[in-house]
Amino acid sequence: MFRTTALILVTIATTAQADCYVRSATTGQAQISVTNIADVQTLVVPINHTQNKCFANYRALVNGKWESLEGTNVGPKSMSEEELCRGALDSSRAQILSRATGTNISVETNMVCDDRPAIQVRNVKVGELVRVSEVRPHPNFPRPFVYRTAQCRWFIEPEPRVGDLLQRQGIICQSHGDEWRVIDKW
Repeated sequence: MFRTTALILVTIATTAQADCYVRSATTGQAQISVTNIADVQTLVVPINHTQNKCFANYRALVNGKWESLEGTNVGPKSMSEEELCRGALDSSRAQILSRATGTNISVETNMVCDDRPAIQVRNVKVGELVRVSEVRPHPNFPRPFVYRTAQCRWFIEPEPRVGDLLQRQGIICQSHGDEWRVIDKW
């Protein structure tokens, strides 16, 4: 009886320390043409002793009309300014979609719980073993697919450049357990 109770308490204590987070992919369909990005400016400021905030401002030629856009992103001080500001640029793209009329939006949201160290979304290399939570889900292909009996997923890596926003994309396939191998990236 004592061993069973102790085992249950250890299991509950282990489960209680697991971190949970939400992963979501949003897909929007609209008639939007962004043909030019210009005047990209970023500013990183500390908001407390553990976090920084990036403000990203730029102009975009949207459907033939210049628009000013701004995005923000908050992250830990350990996050590089480039990655922090990449998130700010990503958040500003939602403004473009919100201004479009007749937009159809679909959202897929998953709750993931894990007791391992905090997850950092990062740039990956072909052949590398990663966790699915270390890459951004592809907004146009959010659902997994099967290729030669392996579960696979599309991912994207935004890469901001002065005067341009480049979206790299790739495929990861489940290797074993919760490890995924980066199959290709372009």
